[in-house]
Amino acid sequence: MRQKLTTSYILRRLRELGMRAFEGAEFSRVLGLDRERAYKALGRLVTSGYLERVGRGSYVVVDLTEGALAEPFSLGTRLVTPSYVSFWSALDVLGWTEQMPRQALFATTKRSRRTRIGAFSLRYVRLAPSRFFGYVRTGRGSWAYPIAEPEKAILDCMYLPRYAGGMEEVGKALGEAIPRLSIALLTEYAARMGSRSLCSRMGFLLEGHGIDAGALQASASRTFVMLDPEGPRRGRFDARWHVIDNRSEGP
Repeated sequence: MRQKLTTSYILRRLRELGMRAFEGAEFSRVLGLDRERAYKALGRLVTSGYLERVGRGSYVVVDLTEGALAEPFSLGTRLVTPSYVSFWSALDVLGWTEQMPRQALFATTKRSRRTRIGAFSLRYVRLAPSRFFGYVRTGRGSWAYPIAEPEKAILDCMYLPRYAGGMEEVGKALGEAIPRLSIALLTEYAARMGSRSLCSRMGFLLEGHGIDAGALQASASRTFVMLDPEGPRRGRFDARWHVIDNRSEGP
């Protein structure tokens, strides 16, 4: 006999499965429902106030939302999979920025999007599948979430500095991070990113801090690139790394 989809049954199953945030397709699959029946049930739960729709086809259990507001990363990485915390949010978690990001930032292989959970703004930044690597899980129990490894966090920020407060902020973060970074892993990951301009910028900045970055020479750009990709095309030309240092301040 087909299980009646009572509100209490659905909420109990969601709790048992640890589904604090999910997409409609996942809801349909885990409850064994066809698309029409699943979305009718979801609509009823939203109307009744048990679920909150936080994006196209994405939902959060409302009675868990208050707890989620203290830790948006766990729900954020459940709403869009695969994804991991990165960019300015990762710098904040790691203690390498004095600025408080206005939104939680995630790397994903899916189309970039924005959404909200309660008072929190969530931003998902698309990376090519070949650049989606270098993350680990942190936190405890059901509130654990994936986050960029320290080396990958720096690289994601340098690759797309507009999602980390700009290149000046990224340069400051690198200076704070260097004592805790594996330079070997950093250079390995930089080459794996497959961006010659990124490798040039990283090599230039590392050597500015007195660190041998010769391992990145083979992956560096053959043409001149701006250190700050959103800054003016003027500044000191560095022939070794083919970088135009267009910052207002040095390393």
